[in-house]
Formats: sequence, C-alpha cells, structure tokens
Amino acid sequence: MPTQYGYGYVKGAKEITKFTDLPIPEPGPSELLLKIEAAGLCLSDPHTIIGGPIAPKPPKPMPTKFVMGHEIAGSVYKIGKELAEKPQFKVGSRFALQISQACGACASCRSGDDGNCSDNNQAYGLNEDGGFQQYLLIRNLRTLIPIPDNVSYAEAAVCTDSVLTPFHAIKKVGHKIKPHSKVLVQGCGGLGLNAIQILKQFKCHIVATDLKSDIGSVAKEYGAHEFYTNLNDSKHEPESFDIIFDFVGMQESVDISNKYIKRRGTLSQIGLGRYKFKMPNYTFAYREIEVFYNFGGSSAENLECLNWISKGWIKPNVHFVDFDKLPQAMQDLSNNKVRGRVVFRPNKL
Repeated sequence: MPTQYGYGYVKGAKEITKFTDLPIPEPGPSELLLKIEAAGLCLSDPHTIIGGPIAPKPPKPMPTKFVMGHEIAGSVYKIGKELAEKPQFKVGSRFALQISQACGACASCRSGDDGNCSDNNQAYGLNEDGGFQQYLLIRNLRTLIPIPDNVSYAEAAVCTDSVLTPFHAIKKVGHKIKPHSKVLVQGCGGLGLNAIQILKQFKCHIVATDLKSDIGSVAKEYGAHEFYTNLNDSKHEPESFDIIFDFVGMQESVDISNKYIKRRGTLSQIGLGRYKFKMPNYTFAYREIEVFYNFGGSSAENLECLNWISKGWIKPNVHFVDFDKLPQAMQDLSNNKVRGRVVFRPNKL
C-alpha cells in the first residue's frame, strides 16, 4: 500500500509527532479520498497536545494516536464505486470539511444544530485523523461542504473554524447588535480579526484590543474604529460597552469584561486561553449580565460563511508555511508569534 507522511497526536508525547509511513487508504463503495489542498493551524492544536483529545462518545475508547489538523479543504482524488453516478462527488470537486462528524439523525442534527450533535463526538483532527497529511479518507459524506468557485482552498479551510466560530457566536446575539451599539472585541488573532469583519456588516461601533501593537493597523483595516493594547489606557468609561466578545479566554480578559460591560449587557465567551477561570458571579448577577459560551458552529452556518467570503464581506488573514515546518509553526503559535492564520499545503512538496 502506498504511504504518505503527516503530523499528529501520540499519547504521552510533549510535542506533535511526525508520521512517515501513513497508509494512503483505498475508499470503500460509499467513501471518497480527499487530496488535502490546505490545512489551517489553530491554537486548539497545541492545546490538544497538552491536554489530550476530545473524549469520544462511549463505548469508543480514547484515541492514543491520530493525524491532527481540523481546518481542512481539498479536492476529490478518488471515489468509491457507489458514488460514480453522483456528479457532486466527481474527481476534482472542491470541498471544505465540517469538523464535527455529525450523525444527521439526532434531535440536535434534525433541528439544524449539527455542530452540537448529541450522538457523535468525533471530530477531524481533534480525536480522529485530520488534515495534516496529504490524503484523507472521507467516510461521512455529510461533512463535505462545497467551496464556491471564487474562494481559495486556504480561505475555505480556515472558514471551518476561524471564520465559523466567530460567525456562530455573533449570529447568536446578532439581534442585540444595533448601529448605535458599542462592541468590544478582545483578542485580534485569527478568530478576532474575522469577528471584526463580520461585525462590520452590523454597522456598529467596534473597539478592538490585543497585546500585539502591530496588529492594530490590520484590525482597523478590517473594520475596527478604535484599537488599544490596553483598554484601561483609553477614554472609555467603565460599564460602557453593550456587547463584549472575548476571543482570549483568560482571567485578565474576564476582568476587563467585568469592568467595561454595561448593566444588562451581553458577554460572549469564545477564547480558550485557559481551561478555567473565575467569573464574577455576584456582580454579573446584580447587573443582569447575559453570558454566552460558544464552540464551533453548524454546517448551514459554514455554508453561509463561505458565501460571505465569496461576496468579499470576509477576507481571512492567512499566510502559508511549508508543511515541513509545521512543528516550528505550532511552537510559534503557542509563543504568541503568529499573526492571522497559518495554512499548510501538504501536497505542495
């Protein structure tokens, strides 16, 4: 059997592991083989190395080894015999992958919330083989999201998380965002910069913050009206923001939200900088702060995000890194040296 190479998780390893003898599988009758054209790097990747993979639904055991990479886009390379009469899956067709292996039959899936499938907790690159390799076997055809012709593979790959996650979070509270709303975006990494572009369509006043001063010009180019490395150095009064989106997820960002959120304001938590932190329970209670938590999004929202990119409303900030340099890129991401979203092209060797 022909082989390929890739990078992934091995239980007990402190760094991502390079695999040099991965088999290139042959698709079964109703399966297809996807040639990976782009795979994005996410902060969830080093988190997976440190904290372990997402736990599968019992009785499926915890994985001890798998190829990582959950932001994936590619072209159909080979199809099973049962797909020969289905033109949407012809060789060369372009797809992004919905990260969640949703079952399509549970109550969540049937209500359109397939990003929160209650019967299947499998996810590409997070507890089963993903896109940090040249070819990936696709068994669940529901995960294939067609890419518009004018959207690049790199844009489509990062759309599946870096765009979808903020889109899902913003859409959840979109009815609260008015042209007069003052909105704070904490953290201008891959997700935060996309959030600014999405919020721009709501015509609200956007204030952005990030510890990296050099990202300020990009944040303003994307739609932020103001940028600060420390909101405490601005002229904004405490309890003056209608809505706050926290793409940091650390105690420091929670404390900023507590200081600057209005009474009856809305806090949307997205960032996963820390496994846990303390929320100001009493002050949030008497001020009636509404708090939302978010993770990923649905396949319908993924399609909508790709449509926004196609229309030019969102331009993901991506840059390419050689696939062989993936371990160093992951270290750079962990050390806060990355701007925007890193994308690899495993098949451009």
